[in-house]
Amino acid sequence: MSGINKYTSKIPKHLRPYIIRGVIVVVAWNLLYHLLLKPLGIPDDQLTKSVQTGAMKLLSFFYNDIAPDGTAIRINGTKSVNIARQCNGLELMILYLGFIICVPTNTKRMLSFAILGTIIIYILNVIRTAWLASLYFNGFKFADIAHHFVFKIVIYAVVFFGWVLYMRKNK
Repeated sequence: MSGINKYTSKIPKHLRPYIIRGVIVVVAWNLLYHLLLKPLGIPDDQLTKSVQTGAMKLLSFFYNDIAPDGTAIRINGTKSVNIARQCNGLELMILYLGFIICVPTNTKRMLSFAILGTIIIYILNVIRTAWLASLYFNGFKFADIAHHFVFKIVIYAVVFFGWVLYMRKNK
C-alpha cells in the first residue's frame, strides 16, 4: 500500500477529487456497459438506428431514393455507408459526459452542459454520417481521409470547445 501512497502523494491535493471521480466514472461506466448494456444492445442499437434515420432524412434533401439496409444507408439503390457501433457517437458522448461529471459545479449548469453537449454531438454525428454517405456514394477519392481524420478532428474539437466553455465560468 505504501507504493500507491508514494505516487498519490505527488498528486496535488486540489486535483485528487477530480481524479477520484474520474476513476469512479470510468470503472462504473465500463462495468455497466460491458456487463449489462452491451450484451443487450442498449443503447447502441437504438442510437445507431437513430443516427441512421437522421442521416437519411438529411440525405433526402439531396437524393430521391434513400433507404435503410440493416445499419447501412442506400442511396439510389447503392449501399453508401454502414454505421458500425463504434460510429454511433456513444463513446464520444460518454467521454464528454465523464468530463462534465468529474468537474464539480451546480446541478443546473452540469445538466444544461450535459444535455446540450450530448445533443450537439448527436447532431454532428448525423451530419457526419450523411456527409460520409454522400462522399462514398459519389466516389470521392478522399472519403476515407475525411472519415478517419477530418471528421474526427472537427468533432473532437467541438467536444474540447464544450469542455473549455464549461470550465471558463467554473473556476
